[in-house]
Amino acid sequence: MKRILLVFAVAVISATASAQTSKVLTWGVEGGMNFNSLSFSSEMFGSGNRAGFFVGPKVMAKIPLLGFGADASVLYSLNSASARYNDGAGTSKNLSYLEIPMNLRYSFGLKVLSVYLATGPQYNYCMSGDKTIDELFGYSVKGFSRSSWGWNVGAGVEVMKHLQIGVSYTIPVSDNGNLSFSDAFGAVISPSSYKQKTVKVHLAYMF
Repeated sequence: MKRILLVFAVAVISATASAQTSKVLTWGVEGGMNFNSLSFSSEMFGSGNRAGFFVGPKVMAKIPLLGFGADASVLYSLNSASARYNDGAGTSKNLSYLEIPMNLRYSFGLKVLSVYLATGPQYNYCMSGDKTIDELFGYSVKGFSRSSWGWNVGAGVEVMKHLQIGVSYTIPVSDNGNLSFSDAFGAVISPSSYKQKTVKVHLAYMF
Protein backbone atom coordinates (compact mmCIF):
# COMPACT_ATOMS: atom_id res chain seq x y z
CA MET A 1 0.00 0.00 0.00
CA LYS A 2 2.84 2.42 0.81
CA ARG A 3 4.38 1.79 -2.62
CA ILE A 4 1.05 2.44 -4.32
CA LEU A 5 0.62 5.71 -2.43
CA LEU A 6 4.18 6.72 -3.33
CA VAL A 7 3.62 6.07 -7.03
CA PHE A 8 0.34 7.99 -6.88
CA ALA A 9 2.01 10.92 -5.13
CA VAL A 10 4.79 11.06 -7.73
CA ALA A 11 2.21 11.02 -10.53
CA VAL A 12 0.23 13.86 -8.94
CA ILE A 13 3.36 15.95 -8.40
CA SER A 14 4.46 15.36 -12.01
CA ALA A 15 1.04 16.36 -13.32
CA THR A 16 0.97 19.50 -11.17
CA ALA A 17 4.47 20.56 -12.19
CA SER A 18 3.63 20.20 -15.88
CA ALA A 19 0.20 21.83 -15.70
CA GLN A 20 1.60 25.08 -17.09
CA THR A 21 2.63 23.49 -20.38
CA SER A 22 0.18 20.63 -20.88
CA LYS A 23 -3.49 20.11 -20.19
CA VAL A 24 -4.15 17.34 -17.69
CA LEU A 25 -7.92 17.21 -18.16
CA THR A 26 -9.71 17.68 -21.48
CA TRP A 27 -13.20 17.09 -22.76
CA GLY A 28 -14.75 16.58 -26.15
CA VAL A 29 -17.37 14.85 -28.27
CA GLU A 30 -17.21 11.26 -29.50
CA GLY A 31 -19.22 9.43 -32.14
CA GLY A 32 -18.98 6.54 -34.54
CA MET A 33 -20.41 3.27 -35.80
CA ASN A 34 -21.41 0.07 -33.99
CA PHE A 35 -21.11 -3.37 -35.54
CA ASN A 36 -22.78 -5.78 -33.16
CA SER A 37 -23.99 -9.36 -33.08
CA LEU A 38 -25.69 -11.62 -30.54
CA SER A 39 -23.95 -14.75 -29.33
CA PHE A 40 -26.26 -17.60 -28.22
CA SER A 41 -25.42 -20.60 -26.06
CA SER A 42 -27.81 -22.80 -28.07
CA GLU A 43 -27.50 -23.63 -31.75
CA MET A 44 -31.27 -23.29 -32.13
CA PHE A 45 -30.89 -19.51 -32.21
CA GLY A 46 -28.72 -17.33 -34.44
CA SER A 47 -27.92 -13.71 -35.28
CA GLY A 48 -26.21 -11.79 -38.06
CA ASN A 49 -23.95 -8.75 -37.82
CA ARG A 50 -25.82 -5.45 -37.63
CA ALA A 51 -24.76 -1.78 -37.80
CA GLY A 52 -25.70 1.19 -35.62
CA PHE A 53 -24.22 4.43 -34.29
CA PHE A 54 -23.23 6.15 -31.03
CA VAL A 55 -22.56 9.72 -29.89
CA GLY A 56 -21.93 11.58 -26.64
CA PRO A 57 -19.56 13.66 -24.46
CA LYS A 58 -16.11 12.40 -23.47
CA VAL A 59 -13.62 13.43 -20.79
CA MET A 60 -9.95 12.44 -20.73
CA ALA A 61 -7.16 12.82 -18.17
CA LYS A 62 -3.45 12.47 -18.92
CA ILE A 63 -0.32 12.28 -16.81
CA PRO A 64 2.13 14.48 -18.76
CA LEU A 65 5.42 12.92 -19.89
CA LEU A 66 4.48 9.41 -18.68
CA GLY A 67 1.97 8.55 -21.41
CA PHE A 68 -0.64 7.11 -19.03
CA GLY A 69 -4.16 8.40 -18.66
CA ALA A 70 -7.85 7.56 -18.48
CA ASP A 71 -11.04 8.45 -20.31
CA ALA A 72 -14.79 8.10 -19.76
CA SER A 73 -17.79 8.73 -21.99
CA VAL A 74 -21.57 8.88 -21.69
CA LEU A 75 -22.92 7.63 -25.00
CA TYR A 76 -26.31 7.28 -26.62
CA SER A 77 -25.95 4.12 -28.67
CA LEU A 78 -28.37 2.69 -31.24
CA ASN A 79 -27.69 -1.02 -31.72
CA SER A 80 -29.48 -2.83 -34.53
CA ALA A 81 -30.04 -6.41 -33.35
CA SER A 82 -31.43 -9.48 -35.10
CA ALA A 83 -32.55 -12.75 -33.55
CA ARG A 84 -33.82 -15.77 -35.43
CA TYR A 85 -34.46 -19.46 -35.09
CA ASN A 86 -32.40 -21.71 -37.28
CA ASP A 87 -35.49 -22.44 -39.36
CA GLY A 88 -35.19 -18.88 -40.65
CA ALA A 89 -37.97 -17.24 -38.63
CA GLY A 90 -36.93 -14.07 -36.82
CA THR A 91 -36.86 -10.29 -36.87
CA SER A 92 -34.58 -7.24 -36.50
CA LYS A 93 -35.06 -4.20 -34.30
CA ASN A 94 -33.12 -1.13 -33.15
CA LEU A 95 -32.37 -1.08 -29.42
CA SER A 96 -31.37 2.18 -27.71
CA TYR A 97 -28.67 2.01 -25.03
CA LEU A 98 -26.97 4.33 -22.56
CA GLU A 99 -23.33 3.23 -22.51
CA ILE A 100 -20.66 4.37 -20.06
CA PRO A 101 -17.16 3.15 -21.03
CA MET A 102 -14.28 3.86 -18.61
CA ASN A 103 -10.80 3.12 -19.94
CA LEU A 104 -7.19 3.27 -18.85
CA ARG A 105 -4.96 4.53 -21.65
CA TYR A 106 -1.35 4.49 -22.70
CA SER A 107 -0.13 6.66 -25.55
CA PHE A 108 3.23 7.08 -27.24
CA GLY A 109 4.59 9.00 -30.19
CA LEU A 110 5.09 12.59 -31.24
CA LYS A 111 3.05 15.69 -30.46
CA VAL A 112 1.74 15.75 -34.01
CA LEU A 113 0.78 12.06 -34.17
CA SER A 114 0.63 9.51 -31.37
CA VAL A 115 -0.73 5.99 -30.91
CA TYR A 116 -2.88 4.99 -27.95
CA LEU A 117 -3.97 1.70 -26.37
CA ALA A 118 -7.05 1.56 -24.13
CA THR A 119 -8.86 -0.99 -21.99
CA GLY A 120 -11.50 -0.92 -19.28
CA PRO A 121 -15.06 -1.79 -18.22
CA GLN A 122 -18.28 -0.60 -19.84
CA TYR A 123 -21.76 -0.34 -18.32
CA ASN A 124 -24.78 -0.64 -20.63
CA TYR A 125 -28.43 0.17 -19.94
CA CYS A 126 -31.14 -0.62 -22.49
CA MET A 127 -33.59 2.30 -22.83
CA SER A 128 -35.90 0.67 -25.40
CA GLY A 129 -39.47 -0.13 -24.35
CA ASP A 130 -40.81 -3.56 -23.48
CA LYS A 131 -42.80 -3.68 -26.72
CA THR A 132 -39.66 -3.32 -28.87
CA ILE A 133 -37.88 -6.04 -26.90
CA ASP A 134 -40.87 -8.39 -27.21
CA GLU A 135 -41.06 -7.75 -30.96
CA LEU A 136 -37.38 -8.61 -31.34
CA PHE A 137 -37.33 -11.82 -29.32
CA GLY A 138 -40.99 -12.79 -29.30
CA TYR A 139 -42.41 -14.71 -26.36
CA SER A 140 -39.19 -16.74 -26.12
CA VAL A 141 -37.38 -14.02 -24.15
CA LYS A 142 -37.15 -14.63 -20.40
CA GLY A 143 -35.20 -12.60 -17.88
CA PHE A 144 -34.14 -9.81 -20.25
CA SER A 145 -31.55 -7.70 -18.41
CA ARG A 146 -31.61 -3.99 -19.12
CA SER A 147 -28.27 -3.64 -17.34
CA SER A 148 -25.17 -5.43 -18.61
CA TRP A 149 -21.39 -5.17 -18.42
CA GLY A 150 -18.61 -5.52 -20.94
CA TRP A 151 -14.85 -5.07 -21.16
CA ASN A 152 -13.30 -2.87 -23.86
CA VAL A 153 -10.00 -3.32 -25.64
CA GLY A 154 -9.02 -0.80 -28.28
CA ALA A 155 -6.37 1.18 -30.08
CA GLY A 156 -6.13 4.24 -32.27
CA VAL A 157 -4.25 7.36 -33.24
CA GLU A 158 -4.38 10.93 -31.92
CA VAL A 159 -3.64 13.82 -34.28
CA MET A 160 -2.39 17.16 -32.90
CA LYS A 161 -3.74 16.19 -29.43
CA HIS A 162 -7.29 16.91 -30.60
CA LEU A 163 -8.55 14.44 -33.20
CA GLN A 164 -8.79 10.76 -32.21
CA ILE A 165 -9.55 7.87 -34.55
CA GLY A 166 -9.76 4.34 -33.17
CA VAL A 167 -11.32 0.90 -33.05
CA SER A 168 -12.49 -1.04 -29.99
CA TYR A 169 -14.04 -4.40 -29.22
CA THR A 170 -16.44 -4.91 -26.31
CA ILE A 171 -16.14 -8.36 -24.75
CA PRO A 172 -19.44 -9.24 -23.02
CA VAL A 173 -19.00 -9.99 -19.32
CA SER A 174 -22.64 -10.52 -18.32
CA ASP A 175 -25.60 -12.08 -20.14
CA ASN A 176 -28.16 -9.81 -21.80
CA GLY A 177 -30.96 -12.30 -21.19
CA ASN A 178 -32.30 -15.76 -21.85
CA LEU A 179 -34.35 -17.29 -24.65
CA SER A 180 -36.37 -20.48 -24.56
CA PHE A 181 -38.45 -22.34 -27.12
CA SER A 182 -41.44 -24.44 -26.05
CA ASP A 183 -43.01 -27.37 -27.85
CA ALA A 184 -46.74 -27.90 -28.39
CA PHE A 185 -47.12 -29.25 -24.84
CA GLY A 186 -45.38 -26.27 -23.24
CA ALA A 187 -42.14 -28.05 -22.45
CA VAL A 188 -39.04 -25.86 -22.75
CA ILE A 189 -36.63 -26.91 -25.52
CA SER A 190 -33.05 -25.65 -25.81
CA PRO A 191 -32.97 -22.74 -23.33
CA SER A 192 -30.30 -20.27 -24.39
CA SER A 193 -28.53 -17.35 -22.77
CA TYR A 194 -27.20 -14.65 -25.08
CA LYS A 195 -24.61 -11.88 -25.05
CA GLN A 196 -23.99 -8.90 -27.31
CA LYS A 197 -20.56 -8.49 -28.90
CA THR A 198 -19.72 -5.09 -30.40
CA VAL A 199 -16.99 -3.59 -32.56
CA LYS A 200 -16.87 0.21 -32.53
CA VAL A 201 -15.19 2.63 -34.94
CA HIS A 202 -14.49 5.82 -32.96
CA LEU A 203 -14.08 9.44 -34.01
CA ALA A 204 -13.56 11.99 -31.23
CA TYR A 205 -12.54 15.65 -31.03
CA MET A 206 -11.06 16.92 -27.77
CA PHE A 207 -11.23 20.68 -27.08
